[in-house]
Amino acid sequence: MDARMTDWSQLQHAYGTAEDIPALFERLGTEPNDEAWSDLGSRLCHQGSVYTASFAALALLAGLGSEAGKGGDNALLLAGAIVAAADDETRDRHGASIERLRTLAQARIRRPAEPAFYIYLLQTVMALGGVPVWSSALEGLADGTIDVFCPECEMGVFVSIGEAGYFSAVGDWEPGDPEGPPLRAAEPNDLSGPVRMLYDAASEAGVDTIALALTYLFGRGRCGECGAEFSIAEQVAEQY
Repeated sequence: MDARMTDWSQLQHAYGTAEDIPALFERLGTEPNDEAWSDLGSRLCHQGSVYTASFAALALLAGLGSEAGKGGDNALLLAGAIVAAADDETRDRHGASIERLRTLAQARIRRPAEPAFYIYLLQTVMALGGVPVWSSALEGLADGTIDVFCPECEMGVFVSIGEAGYFSAVGDWEPGDPEGPPLRAAEPNDLSGPVRMLYDAASEAGVDTIALALTYLFGRGRCGECGAEFSIAEQVAEQY
């Protein structure tokens, strides 16, 4: 769909007719601040819900995604959030815009960013690449805490990947509590597919804490209750 030929009055966003969307994009050109992006995002991807206007806007977001700085980053993140909710038919219909956005996002993650924000960029790449689970499940790395279940005894297991350390603990864990069994990181050469691409990009960008976190996320943990060893990534995926 050519966004310039779009009849926005026939499309819907979170608050009704989408005829105000072109003006919002024009506003970004004159005052590209957080409020303007918040207004656009609340209409096109409201608490994870998307609308007919959301997908029509992908072409416009692709045009902004090549911009340097915060504006380009915001365009990519919003596009990723929209595409994460798309079904296969919708992805095919907007394939050209999605592919353009995916190329831009893959280039973006090879440049430095603050670690917590970088995780959202990685999720964007996964969403635009059509990789299930990891378009949202990487978010736990932002605060270094992931909750899974032991595949053997089904006990809840807290997994720490970050500043608090790299370990698992049964049930809830609070700072100052004893650490549980240490995690075993995957060897980078054993990573493959999209995960290896993310690891290589983080390493190239110098976001070493995230590159390291990925090796633990795709490594192995051990249940402190029954002693069973498990794939952390597989147990995360079980919840999505």
